[in-house]
Amino acid sequence: MPKSVIVIDDDEDTVRLFCEFLEENDINVIGNGFDGVTAVKLFKKTNPDVVLIDLNMPNGSGFYAIKKIQEINPEARIIAVTADGSFTTEEKLEKLNIPLIQKPFKMDQIISIIKN
Repeated sequence: MPKSVIVIDDDEDTVRLFCEFLEENDINVIGNGFDGVTAVKLFKKTNPDVVLIDLNMPNGSGFYAIKKIQEINPEARIIAVTADGSFTTEEKLEKLNIPLIQKPFKMDQIISIIKN
């Protein structure tokens, strides 16, 4: 059974490319959005297997969404996809047990993480 995913990033081109590539690799994209508030709403509505989320976004950052999603479901699988590779960001994500994929990323890496 294909994994279900929601894709959240404030860059519309990134979201579109992600969705197309994931669908081509038998991963079911069940929602997408462009900010943290939408991420939380979509998570509540769809309960996906995986959330792919950018960190730096308007109207609720990725960290805001991660916190809210983990309050809803502490076992939620969330993957941060961001260009922010600062030590502080990496440290915060590590404490939250969230894997980090740096932009620019390799799609094969993302597919591998989602499917495993």
